Amino acid sequence: MKRNYREALKTILDASSERALEYVTLENALGRVLARDMHARFDLPDADKCAIDGYTFRRDSIDAPGTRLRIVGESRAGVAATRRVEADEAVFTMTGAVVPEGADTAVRIEDTSREGEEVILHALPPKGSLINPAGSEIARGERAIEAGTLLDARKVALLAHLGHYRIPVRSRPRIGLVVSGDEVLEAWEEHDRSGVRNSNLYLLQGLLEPWADLRYYGIVQDEPERMVPLFEQALRENDILLSSGGASKGKYDFTARIVQALDLDLHFTATDIRPGRPLIFATREEKLFFGLPGYPSALLVNARLFLLPALLKSVGAREEAPLFAIAEETLRSKEGRVDLVRVHVENRGGTLYLRNAPSQQTSDYLSMALCDGLAMLDASRGSVEAGEVVPFLPL
Repeated sequence: MKRNYREALKTILDASSERALEYVTLENALGRVLARDMHARFDLPDADKCAIDGYTFRRDSIDAPGTRLRIVGESRAGVAATRRVEADEAVFTMTGAVVPEGADTAVRIEDTSREGEEVILHALPPKGSLINPAGSEIARGERAIEAGTLLDARKVALLAHLGHYRIPVRSRPRIGLVVSGDEVLEAWEEHDRSGVRNSNLYLLQGLLEPWADLRYYGIVQDEPERMVPLFEQALRENDILLSSGGASKGKYDFTARIVQALDLDLHFTATDIRPGRPLIFATREEKLFFGLPGYPSALLVNARLFLLPALLKSVGAREEAPLFAIAEETLRSKEGRVDLVRVHVENRGGTLYLRNAPSQQTSDYLSMALCDGLAMLDASRGSVEAGEVVPFLPL
């Protein structure tokens, strides 16, 4: 049961449903995805604010350097001056403090000198200088952050800045991972020349944990009598189940058989992408199952092209559109398949140029781990020659 790339992606996205909305406080908002647009609850600044430590005054009070103004008060952050500033008067105003009524200009303290209750201005600033007007950062009711945004530390702080505390987000999917294969060794186990390391666990953790809660169920031997109950438990306890390995058609590739034993609806077992043609996708009601290949390079391509878009849809996040780059050398591909070519990228004056990574072998994960991303060559295109423009997926 084979699907081309676009058919497979559509099947997966059609089966993916958006997660429920919930509210979290700012302390728990880091790494969550906004479910609604967030707007400013008040003007920022909410009043004219002084940008420096200095003096605020009426600009029409002075006509030349050396003017003396009478100091009539002080305004500091949290405690605003209450007296209106008249002509020939000034208020000592600190950084972030509200500009007193009547004042419209500020001067730095180092551009002044003080004698008793008077300040002498040694500079002649233009009207409005060093004052941040009310609403100049954002106006009340204006949208600041769009729904679908992943909240990093800066944006969580911005929500606090905007006056928000309870934040609407999409609930995080629960994802289970089972790694299969008699040959698979954990990273801490003794070296065995006939084995391979469980690098896929760490690859999937890094790719998925910004969006979901990943639970690892360990390595299971290639024995259906052990695999079926573990897969059933993991499917029951999660929204999405991933398996790594056993997705092809070898003697000990049992994933397709496990899908049948679990009575899942099997949609396809392969696609036309390279690397990573074997991909088993099945569903049970709203639960999703991805049988990913065991080679890390193949697994990463499938996760990036199919799993991640489904996950982003479920949490309401926007997927970034591919970039475009100019090939500096031939990128080899065959018509009839979608080739994901590992490339190195260089930015020259805002234009991206790419060249082949040292190896395109599926079994060579070193080149996949150290490349900048993947040039995506459509099934109808074939090889790309130097000078042609191609879509590029950063990694």
